[in-house]
This record gives sequence, C-alpha cells and structure tokens, in this order.
Amino acid sequence: MSLCLHSRDRSVSRCAHRLRYAIGMAVPAVRKISETIVEFGDALIHQLDPDQPYEVVRSTFETIILVWNAHVMAMPRWGQPRFLADLHQRLQDPQMPAPMVESFKELSQRRLEQFGTDARAVGEWSIVQESGQWRLRCDARAPGTASS
Repeated sequence: MSLCLHSRDRSVSRCAHRLRYAIGMAVPAVRKISETIVEFGDALIHQLDPDQPYEVVRSTFETIILVWNAHVMAMPRWGQPRFLADLHQRLQDPQMPAPMVESFKELSQRRLEQFGTDARAVGEWSIVQESGQWRLRCDARAPGTASS
C-alpha cells in the first residue's frame, strides 16, 4: 500500500501550483477543496509512514481539517471566531503534547500565509483507500449554503 495521498484524481505533487489572490479577495472554487486541504496539510501528511493504519491517517486529517475550519469560521464571512479562540485555548493546556502544539501552530501559520483568503469550510469528509492509496474525499461549505 502506498501513502501517496490523492485528493480524488490529482496527486499531492500537482498541488505545488499555488493560486495567488489579492488580500481580502475570496479564492474562487476553481480547485477542489480536497486538493487544497492535501496541500495545506502536506507537512503533516509527509510525516506518515506508507504503512500507517487507517486510524493514524484519519487522525492526521482530523487535525488538519480542525485547524483549517477554525480559521475559516473566524473569517468575517462566517463570523464565528469562537472556534479559533477555542483552538488557541486548547493549545495553552499543559497536558497537550508539545509536538501537537507545534503542529497546530505550523498549520495556523501556513493557513494565514498561504490560504488566508479561502473562505471554504470542510463539511463532510472521509479517508478511503483506492488502488492501494489513501484518498481524501470532502465537500466544501460556504456561509449560507449546505454544501458547494
């Protein structure tokens, strides 16, 4: 089994092309949210061994999506900053393992620097194995819509 994670049909390696938009401009949904999430979480994803069990792969994506959605919800379009505030509060817990805190901080910084204008939230998502490779399947949510 390979760990080369794909978001549906496109590989992580194709995610290297970043879209650049003016500050304050929402990123149009020209790219699948699953591709964006795989690129966003690339640093954590590449730490996984090829033979990681499903639970470890799912937990990694759960962390990635938690950070992504917390930042999205804090955007003015969504108007729900409490999720990001809750995340920051959790990071202050002395029981939180240092590597986890560092991962959350790195993802938060990456979100702000490279994906800060993307207002799509991740809705329903799953990790599936197809042709020996893990794939992320998810849908995007926008304010006032069930899914997009």
